[in-house]
This record gives sequence, C-alpha cells and structure tokens, in this order.
Amino acid sequence: MATDKRRVWKPEVPIAPGETIREILDERAVSQVDFATRMGKSEKFISQLVNGKAPISHDTAIELERVLGVPSSFWNAAEATYRDLLARQRQEAESAEQAEWARSFPLKDMASHGWITRENTPAEQTEELLAFFGVSSIEAYQDYWGAEKRLAARMSSAYTAETPAIAAWLRAGEREAEQLPTNPYNEAVFRKVLGDLRSATRLAPDEWLPVVAEECASAGVAAVFVRDLPKTRCHAVSWWPSRSRAVIQLGLRYKTDDQLWFSFFHEAGHLLLDDRSRTRISDLNGDELAEARANDFAADHLIPPREYTEFTSHGGRPSRADVVAFADRLGIAPSIVVGRLQRDKLIPYTWMNDLKTALEWA
Repeated sequence: MATDKRRVWKPEVPIAPGETIREILDERAVSQVDFATRMGKSEKFISQLVNGKAPISHDTAIELERVLGVPSSFWNAAEATYRDLLARQRQEAESAEQAEWARSFPLKDMASHGWITRENTPAEQTEELLAFFGVSSIEAYQDYWGAEKRLAARMSSAYTAETPAIAAWLRAGEREAEQLPTNPYNEAVFRKVLGDLRSATRLAPDEWLPVVAEECASAGVAAVFVRDLPKTRCHAVSWWPSRSRAVIQLGLRYKTDDQLWFSFFHEAGHLLLDDRSRTRISDLNGDELAEARANDFAADHLIPPREYTEFTSHGGRPSRADVVAFADRLGIAPSIVVGRLQRDKLIPYTWMNDLKTALEWA
C-alpha cells in the first residue's frame, strides 16, 4: 500500500496530531462524518481525536495509516512528541510556580530554627515545605493556610505582616503543640491554673517556663513558646485543635517579662471568653470587641480591679517602694504593676523599668 512519507513531525510547542488529521481531511475534502465511517469509529471519538482530546493508540495509528496513507510510525511519533511536550510544559510551569512559592517563605530563618532543611532545587524545597505544613500540594496549602484559618493572632498594627511567614510561625507552634501530652480540657482546672500562675510571675524565666507548660497541660492547654520570624509581628495566638484540647502559642519577641505575662493571660482570656470556632486571621488584629475583652481579662486577672482601684485612688504617682509593696501583697512580680501603671498612663514609660526582668532568648 502506498503511503505518504513526506510528513515529518518536529514541533517545538505542543501541537496535537489531530491538527494534521484535520489538515489532511481539509486537503481531501473529506468530512469528519465520512472519516468516522471509514475509520469505523463514532463521530464523538473522531471529534475528540481531531481536537487533541483523545490520544492516538498504536491500534489507532495503524487504522490511520490504512485510511489516510500516512505511516503508523508517524502517528506514533507525533503522539509521543505531543505528550512529551505537554509534560515538559507542565513541569516548566510547575517548576516556576514552585520556585515562586518557595521564595515567598523566609527559608533561611526557618532552616536556622530547625524547622526545615535548605534544599538546592525548587522541587526539593517545595517538598520540604509541603512536609513541614502537612499538606499534599501547593493548592492544598493555599486552601488550608492561605484562607482564613482556625486561629486568631495578635500583632503590632504598626507593621505589615507577611502571610507566608505568619503561616510558617503558626505551623511551627502547631507542630510543637502536637508533641505535648495534655489532659482533656477542663475549664474549672484552667481557671485555677491561671490563679496559681500569678505567683509564677515572680520566678526567673528558666523557672517559670516549665511551670507554665506543666500547669497548663494539666488543664488541657498546650502552652508553647516559638521563635519568631522576620515580618510576622505575631505576639501570640490561641486556638482549639479539638473540643478537648486548646493551644496557647507565644512568640519570643518580648523584651520584658510584663509584656509576655500580659499576652499569656490575654490568650487565656480568648480561650475562656471567645467562641471556640473563631477563624479570624485575615488582618491579624482580631475583632476589636474580642481583643478589648481579652485585654480586660488579662489586666483584671493579674491585678484584681478592687485592689488596683484602691492602690491608684490616693492621688499622685506611686513610689517605687509603693509598687514593690503592692506587688508583694498581691503575690505577683513588681514588673506586672509597673507595666499596668505605664499602660494606664499613671506613670511615664521611663519610670521603674529596672523592676522589669529583661528577657533574653537563646
């Protein structure tokens, strides 16, 4: 049987072999209906074949040779080349997407914290990041972490936050919390723990860190302290992985102990006062009413309102000795009182800072 050996298939962009079939049919004035009959195929299959939606099998290649006179080897090569070019095009697009996605994260800082390993290629780095976030694909990451997640974070509104870095910080806390065993959550026990932890404010950081973790775990709350990432500006976050377990995550951005303790009790307030299903994280500033409520909870829990009102109602600014005596009477660190007085503008921010404990994180 005579065959047309003039045709050569060497495209540089993916062109479906069906285009060649269409050209031949047009040259010979053969309709797709007639071609379908001669091929012994349905019109739907021929339409898919011509439009590149149906692949050319080896059997179909032989049938095309019989009907069109073009060697089956041409059709097999054309199909293989087309699929190869499509695959390369997809991989190039995926590689570019992977590189852009990976670059959006503070990889150097994440690696220095031991969260990930720095890899050489975008594909390898993408695999490392996907494993870190516990998702199967970039699309899954975007659906789970890019949208409003089940977390409510606090940040300094004076800075612009970067979503990838924030997501990485939150995930680091989530991973750490997953490793901490806790009792089932018990609100009554947690409230008692918070009362007991007021006295822990008088301890040195290396002493109160394990106390906080152990006491909170007894109430069903995993308390974790996670190194910060640049541009996250996250101070703290709290959430409910399940109905029987809560998490408080604190960053290591705090410079003094009063700041850290206030944020800890603020997040405890969120757990006790807010809807457990809250999902706000879009602007990281949270609902103003919920934030104000948590602020009041932290302030009043650290320093009971009645005692604070009595202490500040005498007129004039309290002395250093007054502050120390008041803190001793309440059983809390003097720094807590200083921080409260400064926030309430009852003393300047430059006063009594020597009563605060500077925090240095390893």
